[in-house]
Amino acid sequence: MSSWSPLRNSVYRGMWLGSVASNIGTTMNDTAAVWTMTTMTSSPFLVSLMQTMSSLPLFLLALPAGALADLVDRRRLILLAQTGALLTAVGMAALAWTGTLTQTLLLLATFQLGVAAAFTMPAWQALIPEVVGRDQLSSAIALNGVGFNIARSLGPIVGGLLLAALGPAPVFALNALSFVAVILAMSTGKYIATPRSAQREQMLGAMAAAIRYARHAQAMQAVLCRGGIHMFAAVATVVLLPVIVHSREWTASDFGVLMGCYGAGAIVMALFFLPRLRARYTFDHVLLGSSIAAAITTSIVALVPGKIAMGMVLVFAGAAWITGMNTFSVASQSAFPNWVRARSSAIYLVVMQGAFALGAITWGQLTSHLHAPVTLGIAAGCLLISALLTRLVPISHVEKLNLAPSGHWLPHTTFTEPAPTDGPVLITIEYHIDPKEAPAFKAAMVHLRETRLRDGAFRCSLFADLEDPTHYRETFLVGSWAEHMRQHERATVEDQRIEEAVQKFHRAPEPPRVKHLLMVNLREQSHPSPLPEGSADSQTNLT
Repeated sequence: MSSWSPLRNSVYRGMWLGSVASNIGTTMNDTAAVWTMTTMTSSPFLVSLMQTMSSLPLFLLALPAGALADLVDRRRLILLAQTGALLTAVGMAALAWTGTLTQTLLLLATFQLGVAAAFTMPAWQALIPEVVGRDQLSSAIALNGVGFNIARSLGPIVGGLLLAALGPAPVFALNALSFVAVILAMSTGKYIATPRSAQREQMLGAMAAAIRYARHAQAMQAVLCRGGIHMFAAVATVVLLPVIVHSREWTASDFGVLMGCYGAGAIVMALFFLPRLRARYTFDHVLLGSSIAAAITTSIVALVPGKIAMGMVLVFAGAAWITGMNTFSVASQSAFPNWVRARSSAIYLVVMQGAFALGAITWGQLTSHLHAPVTLGIAAGCLLISALLTRLVPISHVEKLNLAPSGHWLPHTTFTEPAPTDGPVLITIEYHIDPKEAPAFKAAMVHLRETRLRDGAFRCSLFADLEDPTHYRETFLVGSWAEHMRQHERATVEDQRIEEAVQKFHRAPEPPRVKHLLMVNLREQSHPSPLPEGSADSQTNLT
C-alpha cells in the first residue's frame, strides 16, 4: 500500500492539509511569542514559563477533553476548540498591533491556545481511524508525522523572517488564518459519525471508565509502558543537540540546518520506507530495529567530527524517531475500542508528553554534571533496554485484535425494567464443567474477568460449589442498570472470542444460566413492621 494512499480519501486529505497549515501557524506563533517575551523581560523564568503555559493544559485537560470527545460529536468539538483558538490568535494580533500586549496577556493567550490544543488533539486522534479505516491507519499516522516535520522545519524559519521584518502582529494574524484551514476542513466533507451509546454517560463517569479500562487492558498497558520508555530515551538527541552545537562554537544557522537534517530523515522514512517495513514486519520487529538504530545514532552523534558527518547521523536519527513514534501511535489506536478511543488517546498523549518532558529534564540535568557524550551514551543504553522489551513486553498481538462491536450480548427479559440509575446490579452466570478441566477453565476465566472489569464491572469473582465439584458460578457487579446496558454496547469481537473460549468448558445440555439481581437498599425501608410474637426471629438467644 502506498504511503500516499490515505490522501485519496477526500475527507482525510482535507484534514491533513488543514493540520499542516495549522501546525505551520502554531510553530510560527511559538517562535514569535517566545521572542516577544524576551523583548519584554530579561527574566529567564518568564521566558521558560511560556513553554509551561503552552504544555500545561494538555496535562490538566487531556483526559476530560478525551471523555468529552467520546460523549459528543468529535467534529463539532474540534470546530469549537479551533474557533476559540482563532479568536485568541486574532486578539493577540490586535494587541500586538496596538502595542498593548503585556507579559500577563501573552502568557494568558499562550495558555488559551494550549487549552484549544488539549481539546482538539484527543478528538483528532480518535477521528482519524473512523475516516481512513484500519487498513490505512499506519499510512495516515505516518503522513501526520510528515506534516508535523514539515511544519517544524518551515514554521520557525517563516516566523523568524516575518518577525524580523514586520514584528509579531503579522505572525499572530497568520496563525489565526491557519486555524481557518482546520475549521474549513471540519466543516466540509462527509463524515460518518460513529453511533454513541443510548445510555449517555456523565463526564466524571466517563473519565473513571477510561481509567478503569486502562487499568485492566493489558494490551494498552504494554503500549503505554513501551512507548513511555522509548520516548524518555529517544528525546536525548534533540534535547542535547543545541548544547553540542554551542560547545563547538557553531552558528545558529548550523543548528537550523542540523535540525533540518533530522526532520528530513523523518520525512523520507515516513514516505518511502516505513510503509514497506510495516507491511513486512510486526510491530515488535519494527520497534526492535528502531530502538537499535536510535541507540547507535544517539551514542555517536556527539562524537562525529564535522557538520556533514553529524548531519548524516541526524538523518538516520530522525528516521529512527519517526519509525518508533509511528509504530507506537498505530499500536495504541489498535488497542482502543471506539467507545473509549478519544479518552484512551488522551491517556496516551499524556504518557508520551510526560515521558518527553521527564526525559528532557533528566538528560539536561545529567549534562550539567557530565559531558554530553556521556549523557548520550546513557540514553543509548536506555534505548537498548527499550529494544529488549520487545521480548519481555511484546505488543505485536494488538494488531490482530478485533475491537469492533460484536452485539453478541442478547437483550434482557425482565419482569420489571429498572431505572437507568438503579443499582448496583449483580450478574451471575452458572457453569457446569468436567472437574478434570478445572485448571484450564480457571485460566480462561482470568481473561474473561479482565473484559468484565474494563467494560464496566467494579468486581468480578468466580465461586466453586463445595457440594458439587462440577458447578461454578461467575459473579460481577456493575454500578447501575445504565452501566450494564453500556456493557452490552461495549462488547467487542475480541470479548466474544474470550467468552466462547470459557463456554467451551460448559458441559450441560443447556447454555450457562444467566441471572440479573438488583440490590435492594434496606436503609431506605423506614419503620419496618415488627415480627409476629413468638416467631423464631423475634427472640434473641443470649446463651
